Amino acid sequence: MLAALIALSGLFVWGSRQHGSRGEANGQKESAAKVDTDYKVVHASDSTSGKLQAYNSATDFVIASLQEPRTAEFPTTKEKLKHIKYLGDKRYQVDSWVDSQDTYGAMTRRSFSCIIKIDGASVIKERFMIEENGYIPRS
Repeated sequence: MLAALIALSGLFVWGSRQHGSRGEANGQKESAAKVDTDYKVVHASDSTSGKLQAYNSATDFVIASLQEPRTAEFPTTKEKLKHIKYLGDKRYQVDSWVDSQDTYGAMTRRSFSCIIKIDGASVIKERFMIEENGYIPRS
């Protein structure tokens, strides 16, 4: 009986501590969420996801201009991030390349440059240019 009473009082003390620390933890989470949200608001357009969204939008324009769009090969994600510059005001400049086959089956590399403005769900192409650099030798 004494052991049960001690165990019960231990649970009561443990429960009250958990409740108190839970409230404190929630306060810390709220404050951390506020800081994190503030950070995202300030830097939302310069984020990795914003840059990749701009790059992917640019690739849509590139693919539409290729003779054999199914053969398009773009850089890796890590390299793509090096090809994107945030210009401010939700505008991005993408300077990159794509490898694809021409109508004869030869692989060619093309450079492209595009300025994209992302405003919510809409994507606006402000400038687009693509140039052929030449054939890529097969190994």
